[in-house]
Amino acid sequence: MKLSRQLKMNIRKVVVITIGYTIINFFFFFYIYALLNSRYSLGPSSQFNIESSLLTNILVGLIAGVLGGSMLVSVNGKLFRKRSFKFAMLTTLLSYILIFTVVFLLAVFANLLTKHGPEAISYDVIQKAFGFAFDLTLVTNFILWGTITLFTLFLLQVNDKFGPGILLKFLAGNYYRPKKEDRIFMFMDMRSSTSIAEKLSNEKYFNLLNDLFSDLTDTILNNEGEIYQYVGDEIVISWPIEKGIKNANCLRCFTQVQEKLIDLRPIYEKKYQVIPEFKAGFHHGPVMAGEIGIIKKDIIYSGDVLNTTARIQEQCNQYNVDILISMETFDLITDTDGYKLIPLGSIELRGKKRKIAINTISKC
Repeated sequence: MKLSRQLKMNIRKVVVITIGYTIINFFFFFYIYALLNSRYSLGPSSQFNIESSLLTNILVGLIAGVLGGSMLVSVNGKLFRKRSFKFAMLTTLLSYILIFTVVFLLAVFANLLTKHGPEAISYDVIQKAFGFAFDLTLVTNFILWGTITLFTLFLLQVNDKFGPGILLKFLAGNYYRPKKEDRIFMFMDMRSSTSIAEKLSNEKYFNLLNDLFSDLTDTILNNEGEIYQYVGDEIVISWPIEKGIKNANCLRCFTQVQEKLIDLRPIYEKKYQVIPEFKAGFHHGPVMAGEIGIIKKDIIYSGDVLNTTARIQEQCNQYNVDILISMETFDLITDTDGYKLIPLGSIELRGKKRKIAINTISKC
């Protein structure tokens, strides 16, 4: 069974979190070991077994990464993406306190039952056992892993802000100096957006766009697309050349978006009394990619290909079609089975002197 790109991305996130948690626990073990063996300490403790302590810390890191990481990635993707950052952090903090408390209570009662049996448990025994709650080691672990959990969620939220894969490139400084890339761009714009905006209130129109962009995200990701920008009611999506032409990802992305919107039509008709439709323009070419800005930094693409793609998309209304693609871009795509090319001739785009051959596409 072929895994969706979203699932693959989630698995990669869990793997990274698991590795990170394991490394943190290893350094936590190393810190305790160094502390016990420093010249200012009283010497190694007989209760500190190096092998078992190291193994325990590694196992705790692995288990915390797999279980905790899976939970955070899943909840962040399904619940928190449509809620505020404050809601996500507070919910995670309260959930962490609740889970930690439940695990602690279960551990205490399991320990009491094992040592004393149900008959020997008394109020004094329980009170003494719960005194462990204020043990410095437990409190330290509670604060440490609470901070790590919230920081993990913070990074997941920031990763969503930048887009899949961009955060790591940003941290690695890949775009500190502008670099040349060859990319395919798709400018996808909602039809009749002006009349729809007039029909709906500002708040309802915003919610419509938010729901649309959210519902279409998985389709874009599953076709290897990278969401570059949201510009009003328009989505700008790009692909590195090799990913865009592979399996005709760029074309299949838009046709699958259309199919998704047909499936969602009853929901949008009921909620907003509109039937959302999109038109799209495709073109490819070289761009410069790099960080821009001082106070607010962003990674942008700059090049004539963006202007040309926008102009191609504008012609959809002129030709009354949903999709337009330049001939030179279509020629790059080798796997076009299931698609029929309909040439529309060469036209002079607004603001351009050179004519460009454009085509529309229909499914066979």
